[in-house]
Amino acid sequence: MESNQRTIKIYCNGCLGVRKHTVLHETSKRWENYDDEDGSPIYHETVDYTLAECDGCEHITLHEAKQTSSSSEVFVTQYPPQTIRKEPKWLIELLLQDSISTPYKYEFVKEIYIALRNNNVRLAVIGIRALLEQIMIEKVGDKKSFFKNLNAFQEDGYISRIQRDSIEQVIEAGHASMHRGFKAKKEEVIHLMDITENLIESIYINDKKSKNINVPKKT
Repeated sequence: MESNQRTIKIYCNGCLGVRKHTVLHETSKRWENYDDEDGSPIYHETVDYTLAECDGCEHITLHEAKQTSSSSEVFVTQYPPQTIRKEPKWLIELLLQDSISTPYKYEFVKEIYIALRNNNVRLAVIGIRALLEQIMIEKVGDKKSFFKNLNAFQEDGYISRIQRDSIEQVIEAGHASMHRGFKAKKEEVIHLMDITENLIESIYINDKKSKNINVPKKT
């Protein structure tokens, strides 16, 4: 990077926080609407586009700042949209374990992260609940009730009593999002994702890796 390039502080999806970025390119666009009778301007908007690279992780972000004649407020958008959490590193391993024709767990997780990036918190929480239900049905069959599935899931040893308590929090959050308009806070969504991803990693990722460990037998 050239030493004379301008720097700005914006949110970085790689670092998950506001970081100093080096500006790679800038441009502005202006749009105007005119009165049909006398041709005088009646509305205009200006958008400043800034392409920048994080000085830490080198993640690239497009920053858009819009201002219109009808408001003194500057409306800021960035692409990709801000995310509060990175996708798990083991996601590709989950894809390889899924059925080739129906990789539902991988697709569920990807769709949940798309919802989070677009600030669709309720959709993300409902998706988390639905994913957990599908995992339980895959492992213990459909007992025709979420809590019956959960009971069988615990009885078959997939979760402990403590993990069950945590999963019930996810179930309640999903139910509240669907029926009572509940919108989880950022910290709450992170907690729900921790519970869900820890469960998936334990059942599908770590279990497979543990079976591949060649421990010498006692002689």
